[in-house]
Amino acid sequence: MGAGQHLNTSVSILLALAQDITSPTVQMWALHALALIADSGGPMFRSYVEPTLSLVLNLLLTVPPFHIEVHQCLGRCLAALITTLGPELQGNRGNIATARFSCLVGCAIMQNHPDSLVASEAISCLQQLHMFAPRHVNLSTLVPHLCNALCSPHLLLRRAAVACLRQLSQREAREVSDYAMSLAKDSNDNTGPTDTLVITETGLEGVLFGMLDKETDNKLRSDIHDTLISMLLEMAGDNLTRWLALCKSVLSDSKDSAAGTPGQNDNNIDGNDNDEGGDDDTTFHTGEKVITHPTVPPRWPTKMFAVESVRRVFQVCNGITVHFDLALAREKRTQTNKSDYLVLHLSDLVRMAFMSATANSDQLRKSGLLLLADVINKFAKVPEPEFPGHFIMEQYQAQVGAALRPAFSQDTPSDVTAMACQVSSTWIGSGVAHDLNDLRRVHQLLVSSLSKLQAGKGSSLVYSESASTMEKLAVIKAWAEVYIVAMQQHNSTTTNVDEDNYTTRSSDDLLDLVKPELNALSKCWIAALRDHALLSLPSEFSSQLPTTGGAFYNAETIESVRGHYQKSWAPIMYAAALWLNTGGFDVIQKERSDSFRALAGGPVAPSTDLSTNVLGVPNELGSNKIKNDNFHLILGICVESISSPRSSQPVENVTYCVKALYTILDSTWPRSRLMSDRTLAVELLNVMHRLLLTRDSVNTHLLILKVVRQVLQAFTEKMAEQSNSLENGNDTIHPNHKKPLGEGGEDGVITPGKSIVFATLEVCLCTLIRQIPALNPAMPTNSMLTKQRAGLSEEANQLISETLSVMTTLPKLCSPKGSVSVLPTILFLTTGVLRETACSSTDGIIPSTVTASLQSLKLLASSPLVNNPDCSDEWVSLLQSSFATILDSAKPGSDVDVCSMLLALAVFTTSAPAKVSMTTSLQKQTIEVFKQAFLSDKVTLRLKCLQTLSSIFQCPKQDVSAPYIHAMGPKIVEYLHNMSGNQRDTDDEALVAIEACKTLELLVSLTEEAHRVQLMAVYLPILIGFLIDSTSLTTATKPAKSLHDHSLQRLMKIAPLYPAPFKTVMGAAPQLKTKLEGAIRANQAMLAKKPVRNAKQQMRVAMQAAPSIKLKKDFSNFNG
Repeated sequence: MGAGQHLNTSVSILLALAQDITSPTVQMWALHALALIADSGGPMFRSYVEPTLSLVLNLLLTVPPFHIEVHQCLGRCLAALITTLGPELQGNRGNIATARFSCLVGCAIMQNHPDSLVASEAISCLQQLHMFAPRHVNLSTLVPHLCNALCSPHLLLRRAAVACLRQLSQREAREVSDYAMSLAKDSNDNTGPTDTLVITETGLEGVLFGMLDKETDNKLRSDIHDTLISMLLEMAGDNLTRWLALCKSVLSDSKDSAAGTPGQNDNNIDGNDNDEGGDDDTTFHTGEKVITHPTVPPRWPTKMFAVESVRRVFQVCNGITVHFDLALAREKRTQTNKSDYLVLHLSDLVRMAFMSATANSDQLRKSGLLLLADVINKFAKVPEPEFPGHFIMEQYQAQVGAALRPAFSQDTPSDVTAMACQVSSTWIGSGVAHDLNDLRRVHQLLVSSLSKLQAGKGSSLVYSESASTMEKLAVIKAWAEVYIVAMQQHNSTTTNVDEDNYTTRSSDDLLDLVKPELNALSKCWIAALRDHALLSLPSEFSSQLPTTGGAFYNAETIESVRGHYQKSWAPIMYAAALWLNTGGFDVIQKERSDSFRALAGGPVAPSTDLSTNVLGVPNELGSNKIKNDNFHLILGICVESISSPRSSQPVENVTYCVKALYTILDSTWPRSRLMSDRTLAVELLNVMHRLLLTRDSVNTHLLILKVVRQVLQAFTEKMAEQSNSLENGNDTIHPNHKKPLGEGGEDGVITPGKSIVFATLEVCLCTLIRQIPALNPAMPTNSMLTKQRAGLSEEANQLISETLSVMTTLPKLCSPKGSVSVLPTILFLTTGVLRETACSSTDGIIPSTVTASLQSLKLLASSPLVNNPDCSDEWVSLLQSSFATILDSAKPGSDVDVCSMLLALAVFTTSAPAKVSMTTSLQKQTIEVFKQAFLSDKVTLRLKCLQTLSSIFQCPKQDVSAPYIHAMGPKIVEYLHNMSGNQRDTDDEALVAIEACKTLELLVSLTEEAHRVQLMAVYLPILIGFLIDSTSLTTATKPAKSLHDHSLQRLMKIAPLYPAPFKTVMGAAPQLKTKLEGAIRANQAMLAKKPVRNAKQQMRVAMQAAPSIKLKKDFSNFNG
């Protein structure tokens, strides 16, 4: 093949030999060789395609049909030629069009060949043509031909037809189904050939389901599965009713219904006296067709595939609201007259799940239980429109309990019982049942399963030890999930009680179901976690495994049970953490019975020797030792799972781990154990940092920050304990020298890898940079990053706010010198978040991240460390630097929201010490920023400027507020004078003027009594200037009226509030007094008219309510 002359010679010889009509054997082998060369030659064979194709077409027309081998080799050769041409077959050039037409003609000739082998080759060629040139294959003739081939007695033909249908359905499933349905109209025609396929209203899908009961070839069955799956994924969304009906018919079909004679069976059952009549009828009905091969009902593999198909329907409908909203689905059905919505078929779904879950086949039962779990998960929270406060799944509680009950019988295999336990926990935790009694059916099933835990290891006589372990782990996992949901409901409903008895369950209902078994379950949970921890050890530590096995497995089944523990440990660990946090440690402390001393070895069986446990640990262990072991057990499992070098843990397991860490640290004693070794706390923070780097979920990041808070809380409690010890004089090493508490010590050095504060800063920095990449100093300045401020989600804003809150607490955990080491980073990140997330909005709402940044800056600026002589100068210098940074961001031309910057400047001005806020250069720049903001054309900015100035004016430190009052007060007065003399007819200007009046009135209230009359002499003329004459009041604009109303209202308030200055100003300006009196009289006249108008309206209503027809006779005394 590598040499062109050899290829040319070989092809020439083979073409010549293939034309030897005297020897069919020679022709067959020559064509076979040509097919092999064409397949292996690829593009090198391209120049020989035309002569070879011409030869193949000629031989198809000339070779007699009974030379089957020759025709079969011609089909293979044609398929090789089609593969060689490949995508070129889509072209329309002359030679390509001719070659494509020749291929189609050759396929048509082979299709009509009587032998099935040749027909299968024709189908394969058409399949190749459809792959490369789908537009040129006529599906209207191909699909019916393939459907008829499905009933062929030859396996090769059926396999080729299904393989072709599999390919067609992947691209054109809808067209395939429609063309197959065109054969359904001939299904009742008895005059046709008997070997043709009969397609009913179920279409091609029903035929393929029927083939699954007959075919035994694995490749053929696999292709049928793929074809049905492709058609379902493409068409189930629009033909949901049809697919569900098809799957339901497969699941509900029985031997009697398949035989097609239910009436005869009914007659025989109803009465025995008519047997002779039945015999006579049977004797004389000679014209009836005798059924020698009755239809076989669907077998369990087919039914299991039908159940899996229903579960795939859920995948198709997932994310489409109308399929899981009963009210919306009913509305759509009324509009479109279609019922292709999943929620409308809920009764069928429950029935199919019930039928499969109670079948005789164990595999089918597991599939049915999985379907039942899907139904519960999807429809548990769908409300019932006709009964507010209820869910649509409530009416199927009996069916769910009946479907689960057989799985808990003693003769049920372990894998089925394990699946049933999972479904039971899903049902109990779904929240469908409102009454405790409604849950008792399923609850009693779970209670009965606990008996299998008491039997101990090796109790199963039928199934393997591995299956017994799987069943026991499934039982305690199901109880763990129920306990988790019960605790969540308990914590949420204790603070939120609804008056409606139908919408809120009692807070302790579900928890009451678990409490009676909690004592035994807690031991099983701890024992299972200990087993999992030992089984998770690397192979080099295999010698540490107990020789007798663990609590739920034997030493011989170690390798086979690892997977079972891997699937079950996460919810068990979270449940154990919840139990320990809600009193489990106290229970261990109080009860020193042998059962608790045996916690290290697992649950106690009646025959267990309590002198030692399965780990060989003496039972003289104290309660503190057991508490410590349990704490480190959960902490170790979580850390090991999260810090695994491969990030292969499912998201659910990671969530369980982080929640368990937060829960176990949510009480004082575990936090004290964590801080007994500071390295443990640092390592936990490092693990949280790594988890931030490897996981993208914002919800996971929020949980991580909660764990970080718990670690910081533990450190704070440790510092408080040390402080109390020093105050009580317990420091015997340095009685006269008190070493500063917190990290950093006297020199302020914070060592990475050993510092809790440094590890926390790493977590915070990683969190902020993942949400705001522009905060990374190593990131090059890019305009694309600065334009993403408004793109943060609500969860991301919450995450950033929580991170800032965590960072603000870090200086308190350091010594005075140590706080100087971390303060630059905290200020840099805080001001960076403020700069990057501050974006202007039309509604004036400040983002939550900006609010959190301002709160953090306020706490830092007012920190007691600012006045600490050991670090005061450094703190002041750093705060001044942050103040200057915010001023740079607030300068004109910056794309940062100036309103947020004004608030930040006000925070520094009012909260920071005088050394920071009264720095001359910073103060001048701040005043200039406020001046520019007040003179801006943006109304929102001017309003925010006035409101912020009001907060500065009210600062209790007068030396801080005085410069701003002196600088901005005249500007405000000037603006109001201009507005009073030349009113503008805009709502925005009216709003600014009203806000300026409020600010000026604030200055009046802050002025000393002796000087208030001077400011009143400025303020009162402005207010009176906004008043409108009574003659012009009716024609005034809306902004002018709003200013008039506000001014009159404030004048009426100020007069009794400051009577002496008011009288002095009014007495000195008679024209002001006259205008004010006129406005008051006009206002009183308007108020006096309103009751009259209301009386007229009442009379008009009474007249309208009177009867229009008056009776001549009085019936008032009529008593009946």
